[in-house]
Amino acid sequence: MKLQSLQDRFKLDDEVLKISRICLVVFSSFIGFGIFAPVDELGLYDPRWIRIIHASITISFFIATYFVDWVRKNIQSIMLVFFYTMSAHSLILLYWNSLYIGYLVGMILVLSCIGVSFVDRRSMVSYLASVTSAGILVGIYTKEHQVDLSLYLSAIITPSLVSYLTLNIRLSSVEKLRISESQLKKFQDRMLNELELANETQSNLVTTDWPKTKGIKFYSFFQSFDQVGGDAISYLQREDGKMALFFADVSGHGIASAMVSAMAVLAFKIHGNTNEPSECLKAIHDELQSLVPNNHISACVLFVDLETKEIKYSIAGHPPIILIQKESGPKFLEGLGTLIVSFLKPSLKNYQITPESGDRILLYSDGILEVFDESGEIYGEEHLFSSIKNHSDKKGDDFLNVIYEDSMSFSAKRISDDMSMLLLEIQ
Repeated sequence: MKLQSLQDRFKLDDEVLKISRICLVVFSSFIGFGIFAPVDELGLYDPRWIRIIHASITISFFIATYFVDWVRKNIQSIMLVFFYTMSAHSLILLYWNSLYIGYLVGMILVLSCIGVSFVDRRSMVSYLASVTSAGILVGIYTKEHQVDLSLYLSAIITPSLVSYLTLNIRLSSVEKLRISESQLKKFQDRMLNELELANETQSNLVTTDWPKTKGIKFYSFFQSFDQVGGDAISYLQREDGKMALFFADVSGHGIASAMVSAMAVLAFKIHGNTNEPSECLKAIHDELQSLVPNNHISACVLFVDLETKEIKYSIAGHPPIILIQKESGPKFLEGLGTLIVSFLKPSLKNYQITPESGDRILLYSDGILEVFDESGEIYGEEHLFSSIKNHSDKKGDDFLNVIYEDSMSFSAKRISDDMSMLLLEIQ
């Protein structure tokens, strides 16, 4: 669709400003011919004082393009005035000096420059029509031509036609560019809308609103690498009264990983009532393996008995769970296992722990660990343990936030993966 603004005027501010500066330099050079050239020896009538004033004004506006906003904003109108004055100056000198070749070259330069410096068709067509007509009349009425009249007329008409064709080509290119930009803008808007929808879905994949339970409090934290991520934290109230927890980290980033994460949460909801945590992980693997060819998942499943505080868990390629005790501080819980939703059959085991009152259990994604400082040192488990000890007085969300801030401070806020944590506080 052709808009009127595309047909009549295109404001390409940066391009126009750069080319206008070049034209002003060309004009100054041409005007300087009469100041420094031996016009008297050549028998030419070319008043020096006129050229000095003209050159001074031209150079002043060239300098002003760098420092004066008004000049930059109105550069097209200013340049139109310069083109008319330069053309008038050249035509008068051509008439006075019997079509001297030097002034004809200047006239050709002026006519050629406008084709690459203007983006306003109406102004340019008006200029070319009036200046070309005046140039033809000057050629016809000048006596004792120093240049053959037919050569002079072709030298005036040809650059005018070239300038007009150049403008049309530029406008056609700009029109195509604007149409492409419009299509790209629509695509970007659609993608942003889809990302917002995906972000809403992501917020449902990472549980932040936990049910109030007697004896154990739950807290979670999530920070995505992109607008959406591949981490998931979910829970299920099992039929036997226990709570099943699911903590997963899908490989990769963005919408594709978020889609796999959503599928994994759905599979967890379906199979969260299995007898053992490892069976739940294997069931998720079986459900998704044929559907997800390019991603794998590291995950933990925990079955929490809210009455006895007994926790059964299984780990599938996930970082070790940390038990934080009041007296002895943080330590890793036992537990190994292979990734799920990979080409290999998962090797998984079940583990069991009964934490005491005051203990805390921390699950985290490898995005917390795998950040680097400026020297290339990794944050890693050592710094994580140190942060846990230094902030052991913090509780709940405050505790998770200071762990995150410590990791960010270490890496100068440079992250390379989604960052998520799940904290269980035993009452």
